Amino acid sequence: FWWQRLEVNDDLKSHKSLYKSLSEHCARCENDNSRNITIAVLAPVNDTLLYSLNKILPSIIYAVSSLQANSKYSSLANRTINVLFRDTACSSTRGPLAAFDFYIKGMVDVFFGPLCPYVLAPVARYAAVWDIPIITAGGQNDNFDFKQSHYPLLTRMNGAYSEIGEILLQILNKFHWKVLALFYHNYDENTKGNSDCFFTLGAVFARLGTKPFHRNFDETNPETDYKRLLQELSLSSR
Repeated sequence: FWWQRLEVNDDLKSHKSLYKSLSEHCARCENDNSRNITIAVLAPVNDTLLYSLNKILPSIIYAVSSLQANSKYSSLANRTINVLFRDTACSSTRGPLAAFDFYIKGMVDVFFGPLCPYVLAPVARYAAVWDIPIITAGGQNDNFDFKQSHYPLLTRMNGAYSEIGEILLQILNKFHWKVLALFYHNYDENTKGNSDCFFTLGAVFARLGTKPFHRNFDETNPETDYKRLLQELSLSSR
């Protein structure tokens, strides 16, 4: 196989997951048993993020190498698997443009990523129209739970935040806890969008079916007054 970055995002848990996705897609290749397969990886370059290209590409390349070295994966025996990648910059503009570029050039059979929710949402909708599957380690927020209506070709490797909401609800019911408050990190700057903490507790908020007291703080802001916030929380939680 070969891999390349094109100039102008989901860490797989095993090579078996990769094989399943590629095999299902190959079944639609009009009886061409030697057609090459191209994986387009969409992820940010920024290494401060959890799923950056430098962190996920080695596992993808290892998985591809393992597949092609193992003779039992017969449906891939006569195919070359190419890995291309692009920096999405976690941008709702640049990320979808990268996906469009891959699609228009006919250079993608399956997307790995995007990972950032504001990039994943539009790309997953477009990919459904293009009939191109997406595998991602992102997409945990509950908007992506509407798979059939909006994201039919999306596969999320890490589950969903709505499952956390269900677990918390069961804990509250188990111990008969009725009074609670939500305290979470979110960015003060609107340009940064919402944090993963916001999306996580947003799913919890929705699952509770009530309006618990809640406060957010920006952990990157050194002027955050935690004492005041905790005093407020103490009046509305147990």
